[in-house]
Amino acid sequence: MFTKLLVVLILTGICINLVVAGFFWIHRSAAGRPLQKNILQYLNYIIDDLGTPPNLARAKQIGEMASLQIHYEGNDARWSTTDNLARIEKAHWREWSLDPVIRLGSYRGHHFVELVHPNGRFIVGLDKQFDLDPARKRLVIILLTLLTLILTGAFLSIRWILKPVRWLNDGVREVSRGNLEYRIPLKRSDELRDLAAAFNDMTARVRDMLHTKEQLLLDVSHELRSPLTRVKVALEFLPDGQAKQSITGDVAEMEKMINEILETARMHHLHGMLSVERVILTDLIKELSADFENQPPGVQTVNIPTEIAIKVDPEQVKTVFKNVLTNAIKFSNQNSEPVQIRARRRPPNVVVQIIDNGSGIPPDDLPFIFEPFYRVDKSRTKDTGGYGLGLSLCKTIMQAHGGSIEIDSTLNVGTTVTLVFPA
Repeated sequence: MFTKLLVVLILTGICINLVVAGFFWIHRSAAGRPLQKNILQYLNYIIDDLGTPPNLARAKQIGEMASLQIHYEGNDARWSTTDNLARIEKAHWREWSLDPVIRLGSYRGHHFVELVHPNGRFIVGLDKQFDLDPARKRLVIILLTLLTLILTGAFLSIRWILKPVRWLNDGVREVSRGNLEYRIPLKRSDELRDLAAAFNDMTARVRDMLHTKEQLLLDVSHELRSPLTRVKVALEFLPDGQAKQSITGDVAEMEKMINEILETARMHHLHGMLSVERVILTDLIKELSADFENQPPGVQTVNIPTEIAIKVDPEQVKTVFKNVLTNAIKFSNQNSEPVQIRARRRPPNVVVQIIDNGSGIPPDDLPFIFEPFYRVDKSRTKDTGGYGLGLSLCKTIMQAHGGSIEIDSTLNVGTTVTLVFPA
């Protein structure tokens, strides 16, 4: 909408300038008509003053005094008072009088009057440097300046009027990033203010609905702990067998899911409760890599500076690395290259990348992989494992540390997970 208004504004300015230019052209033509009545008399005075035959020296004197250029063509002579006389054959001519023959012409700012006289053909040109009416030029400059100021004022006014639209655009961008706390300023009393208020109300309702859903999930998880504990106790009294083993595995998976849900909720609300300490990154990665030594294709560290240290909660960050490394190995071919861990400084942050050569993630799934319970495998079979909570928990932990997690993946090529830690 703003672009369309801008185009209309520009076109309006062009039209105004064309109208004004046309007005001055008409005004100039009309103002010149009374002068044309005296042209013949004026030219006859000049021609009489030149003598018979016309004298070039006298023509030069008259040209200097009156800022004129005189060109003569006769039977016996042809001359001009200046070498810089414009090429009259290219001039645009129009008839002014047939008896005697008088024509008016112009070419690139030069103006000419042609008179066919018994002594020959005379063309008198006005010196281009001579200004007939300097006040008119000043008037044009003033008018164009005023028009420019008017158009500039209109442009700034439109920008001010449409400023709430830019606020709304910023709000949409923030909400699309998941920032449901963003509020559009309500500084106007017009329709756009009503639109902004409706947008704020919508985001507040969405935030409340999501909070209600999370709270319900949290409450259900708490309530499930007690029955699970009783089931685990009851299982101890069952005889060993396939049934007991199957039930025990299902209970363990459910307990893991509940723990991840509760841990995610805890990290959302207790960011200030992290046990932060200075940790040498190489030591942390070496400790974690040992857990995956016997899991093909294995884990390999590449060019990690030994002096890099980060301030984190070690246990929480270990959870992030374990989740990411587990996914990387799970979705990699056993015969592929090892999963690589790289690290570097990118002031003021430290960047860690975990790179695998696995199956990759479809582009349509990438925007949603950090959503709770979202899984690329829509069948949600046990073979692919998990409940879609691991990456959501990783994101929550990284945000609690003031960092971030990003994933770049190409289907059937591999995935790169980038962890950014404040140094």
